[in-house]
Amino acid sequence: MGKAAPPPFLLAFTDIRAHPMVPEIRLRLAGDTIALWEEAEEAMGRGELAAPFWASVWPGGLALARYLLGHPALVAGRAVVDVATGSGVVAIAAALAGARSVAAYDTDELAVHAARLNAGLNRVRVAVRQADVRSVSAAEGALVTAGDVFYDRDISTAMIEGLAALAVAGAEVLVGDPYRSFLPQDRLEPLANYYVGVDDAVESEPLKTSVVARFS
Repeated sequence: MGKAAPPPFLLAFTDIRAHPMVPEIRLRLAGDTIALWEEAEEAMGRGELAAPFWASVWPGGLALARYLLGHPALVAGRAVVDVATGSGVVAIAAALAGARSVAAYDTDELAVHAARLNAGLNRVRVAVRQADVRSVSAAEGALVTAGDVFYDRDISTAMIEGLAALAVAGAEVLVGDPYRSFLPQDRLEPLANYYVGVDDAVESEPLKTSVVARFS
């Protein structure tokens, strides 16, 4: 996908905010994700459009972004690949923490637009592309990140397959997750836990314990 201008509704139905967990980062987020979703379907002429996950910040991604910002030595000078980037919060955190390069991927074309906008808001360079994790590559020694990607059985299966392939190829893979049902805990080496304040309109409770872990 080329770098086309974002659709007007993306700007009209979002505003710029910073989450208390990562006050260093500003993002375009939706106050009403349902209204945004309906507007997106109408404007793009498509029914059953993917939910606008990119218009909210999710606890796993917030925890992972906070971890990267708090551990810049882990990131500095490395190539970082962020999969299922959504709003781009983790990719932006990696860039702010001193990554040599940051590439971000998402299957949702609107997420690609949003992540590009958000990178620009934070004045960092992130190469954002539309791709599935199973088609993403990373050089040996790269840092691969994935925030809040184990919320659905099929998606979790695809993520495990893609992330495992990247780990086997020599990348270090970190995930952030609020202990969702399909989190593959047997493949994780926990590094930190965070208590993350979230929007209880989109989560089951206002505070979620989220783990940052190395995946293998």
